[in-house]
Amino acid sequence: MEIMKLLAIEKKGVQPTLITRAWHRVQERVRSPATRGRLAKMITWLRPRGAPANTDIGIAELKKHGVCMMPGFMNDAEIAKLRTALSEFNCFDPWREHLGEFRHDQIPQGTHVAQIPCAAQIEQLHAIAYDRRLIDLVTAYFGCRPYLDSIQAWWSVSGNDEPEEAENFHRDNDSIRFLKFFLYATEVGEENGPHVFVAGSHVQNTLTEHRRLSDSEVKAAFGVERIRIMTGKAGDAFMEDTFGIHKGQLPKSGKRLLIQFRYSVTESIFRSPLIVAPAADIQPELATSLIND
Repeated sequence: MEIMKLLAIEKKGVQPTLITRAWHRVQERVRSPATRGRLAKMITWLRPRGAPANTDIGIAELKKHGVCMMPGFMNDAEIAKLRTALSEFNCFDPWREHLGEFRHDQIPQGTHVAQIPCAAQIEQLHAIAYDRRLIDLVTAYFGCRPYLDSIQAWWSVSGNDEPEEAENFHRDNDSIRFLKFFLYATEVGEENGPHVFVAGSHVQNTLTEHRRLSDSEVKAAFGVERIRIMTGKAGDAFMEDTFGIHKGQLPKSGKRLLIQFRYSVTESIFRSPLIVAPAADIQPELATSLIND
């Protein structure tokens, strides 16, 4: 098996600045999507403009629905190689850190999410994060050059009876404006914990409270027809404004391996705690990476 290159760690335990923490407390209290949009637009004028090379990239879909589907983002051979390599790395339960690290095939009972802590070190994931299809879409959505805020990967695990944390509907409040790119590294059917998103909820002033939401109140507020269940093949992907209402469905069988990149108009308090050496063959002028700060 080809060994995946890990970038050297330059700093550990990096924390967001006091200004970032203070701004986060302000922005998370702004619940109106329209007001959040106006504030974000003001902030983008302080950022470098950026210039998408391709504007025919699903920006209309993303603005209208809050999600842009990218089926076949990686081909079968590429995603199989990536999945095999990721399967060699240890994981940890972010809600039960006392369990320590473990392999993905030895996940302790009761764990819902098994994160791969070295994801931000993996050079190939940095290359994906700078893929022009993603950078162009994010830049067009923000109207400025984005921050690459974090790179994460995790297994979602079956065998649990009740959803936990982000397996319930909610709105993210990572920044005043941000996007998340999700890449399935395993096939995800309805039983394997598909991502679920309420189309158009990112701009609708309904159920904007900062809390977990029940399935019944989301269905009553938006209608079943707007709830999208994101099943897909390994290699399928989507870009999403996760201020919109969403969840990662509790898996009923198997495991789901997901890779996530966060892009933002500002640094968020959820930025990567790892600073690593720059990856080769990327264009740093396309995005400000907080992982290579």
